[in-house]
Amino acid sequence: MSQYYPQPSPFYPPEQNPEEDYYDEVEYEIEEGDYTRSGDTLVQRILIFFAGGCLVFLCMSCCGLLGIGLWWLDPGNSLSSTPIPGSDIGLSFDDPAFPDESVVNDQKIKLTILEVNRNAALPTVPTVEGRELIVTTIELVNLGEEDLSFNERDFVLLNRFEEAYAPTPGVIDGALGRGSLPVGTGLEGRLVFEVIAGELDLILVWDSGPDSEPRYIWLE
Repeated sequence: MSQYYPQPSPFYPPEQNPEEDYYDEVEYEIEEGDYTRSGDTLVQRILIFFAGGCLVFLCMSCCGLLGIGLWWLDPGNSLSSTPIPGSDIGLSFDDPAFPDESVVNDQKIKLTILEVNRNAALPTVPTVEGRELIVTTIELVNLGEEDLSFNERDFVLLNRFEEAYAPTPGVIDGALGRGSLPVGTGLEGRLVFEVIAGELDLILVWDSGPDSEPRYIWLE
């Protein structure tokens, strides 16, 4: 059994390796030097630290001044203000306030039901079979910053079917009537409603106009 040995190439002498001409044996020297930052000194670090602290202080000061400016322009809507008690209840027919709760409308007038007298008899109103008179005594207090108007025609009674009963004006002494309520003052007034006798689940609705959403409160 024979083995095959490749013959030397006729283009190169046997004693010469062509790959030796491809590489030069050159020795490279790596210079060692100091690559540390020349400016990274203790003093510079301290200056950078204080510069960063000053920048943070300036940013916080600007934010604080901006908040103070916004509060000064509109303190009622600032983040630090809290809603007036009673302004977040009685906002819908399906979720009225309870009779012993006071509600506050968007004009910052507080309404409280003081007394409810059913089956009332008034000499100025003739008796009608199947009907009854309800006399409701309420209190209004102006919590705002300007004089506000009131009117007994801003009130109605709604039954469970949302049928409305309007008040009967001028038939009782101490009727609420209409007028102006100065800042920081309050008053009591009476509202008279004629409803179906024995009507239950009545809700007093107070709608003082386009500047305020209606408020709803159980009559009793």
